[in-house]
Amino acid sequence: MSSADTALDLDEAAPQILAAVHAAIGGEEISVSDETVQQLLAAAVKLYAAKRDAGAKLAAFTGEDAVTATEVAVTCVGMTEVVNLELFELALWAGWSNI
Repeated sequence: MSSADTALDLDEAAPQILAAVHAAIGGEEISVSDETVQQLLAAAVKLYAAKRDAGAKLAAFTGEDAVTATEVAVTCVGMTEVVNLELFELALWAGWSNI
């Protein structure tokens, strides 16, 4: 499968994944496994970072996929903890880089 085929598959799958996520978090109990959440988050982070490294200046989220400041903060804290990155270090890195 070429990378063009993979991109097309992701383009087609993204709306379905988003709809499934909205359905999963809409109830009282979230029945998605921790491993699935981790895999989806890792995949999204890797894809976004690769696009930015390739020169794309895309925003992290669109209006239709808007997330709250709380959701961003919770996720960022979780990600920085797992890679042992302090918020101060992240701020320094962002100031020195071209992201």
